[in-house]
Amino acid sequence: MAQSRPAQSPRPLRRSRWRGPLVAGFCFGLGYGVTQRLLALQLPALVQLRQGFEVREFPGTSLESLRLRFGSDSKEIRGDLELMELEQQAKQREAKRKEEQRQQELDEQRRQTQLQAEEARSAEPAEPVQQAPLEPALPDPGPEPEGAPQAPALPSPGEP
Repeated sequence: MAQSRPAQSPRPLRRSRWRGPLVAGFCFGLGYGVTQRLLALQLPALVQLRQGFEVREFPGTSLESLRLRFGSDSKEIRGDLELMELEQQAKQREAKRKEEQRQQELDEQRRQTQLQAEEARSAEPAEPVQQAPLEPALPDPGPEPEGAPQAPALPSPGEP
């Protein structure tokens, strides 16, 4: 019994996948190195990186002309926010300190006034208080007429 083997085709050679990217990377690296060397030599004949036109003044009013027109003081135009915030905090602290000082002065004045009032009270001799004699609220009508009804008597607290 002979076993028949299927005819095997020769295996194709396996190509490496890393050779293509390696060659491309080598070419890019070589080009980058050559470019860096040419720029480092600064050969104006080979590489010209300068502007191909003349620089003209920007249209409009320049800062220098405004300074000449309105004053020669050169001040910083940009606002320094940190500096402004520090100044604002310093003003707030100063205002708070002044308010506390004013409050202390007011408290001191009140204390002085109270002390003066107490001294004035203690210096005066204590006079006895004279009470006015009590007067009846209603005038006495006099003797009641004989035929007038009498007011009922109020019960005493012990009686029911």
